[in-house]
Amino acid sequence: MKEVMQQQQFRSIRTRRGLRGARTSALELEQFKQCLLGEHRSAHDLHVYSWLNRAADEAASIAWATPYPLLVLPVLLEEKLNDARRKAELQRTIYERSQPIVALAA
Repeated sequence: MKEVMQQQQFRSIRTRRGLRGARTSALELEQFKQCLLGEHRSAHDLHVYSWLNRAADEAASIAWATPYPLLVLPVLLEEKLNDARRKAELQRTIYERSQPIVALAA
């Protein structure tokens, strides 16, 4: 009986710490995401800026669902940013190839 009460107290303390820690971790995760994202932005990435932001938000969301989001985020962000760059490049290529067709229609 005493052991059960100790477990309940431990869970209560852990939950209170977890809530306080969750707020801190969410802020830390956002700051870490912005720091990592800043390293990947450059002058030639202006046309893919929105793609990179969406990829970073998605990576942070997925990382948040793991037990160690700050450890998972860098690798996941790298994968998501590479994918976003590929998609942005594909969209740019499609846009450039379609310009002659658009000009004929005008």
